[in-house]
Amino acid sequence: MRLNQSLVTANAFEKHLVNRRRKKSGGAKSIGFVLMLTSMVDMFSMLVIFLLQTFSNSPEILVLKGMELPNSITPSVVREATVLAIAKDGNLYLDQKLVGKVMDVTKQPDVLLNKLNLIKKQWTASHKTDFSGEINLQADREVESTTVSIVMAILTSSQFQAIQLAVIGK
Repeated sequence: MRLNQSLVTANAFEKHLVNRRRKKSGGAKSIGFVLMLTSMVDMFSMLVIFLLQTFSNSPEILVLKGMELPNSITPSVVREATVLAIAKDGNLYLDQKLVGKVMDVTKQPDVLLNKLNLIKKQWTASHKTDFSGEINLQADREVESTTVSIVMAILTSSQFQAIQLAVIGK
């Protein structure tokens, strides 16, 4: 089987390499097939650029399993921050870790405040600036609004003033 020479065109350097190989093989004609890597490298470069551009710059927050967030018609971009979640079963979670029952935490908020203060210290140590006070609050749609407002009052007393409520945009 012989390749059609008009289909496989090589530049001068590739022709030089083919001729050199022929000389080494004793002058016997061999079929020289050269793989063009330039097109493949270009294709992979475009693929990498496409993948990098399609990933969003906004962080994603995890929603607890079984939690139904309320709907909203005015969603906004999520900023990366600590996540405090109030589940419909009455449990309170801080970054996916159980803190306790909401009713117990509202009566004795010291457990939650200590964990929040630890997060503030870690944030200031890693960012070398003042604490921004941002936190994402997730509350199941079945949780009463008074419970959410009590938790928000605890957060504001611990210098978490920038509270973002997690909702599902329509």
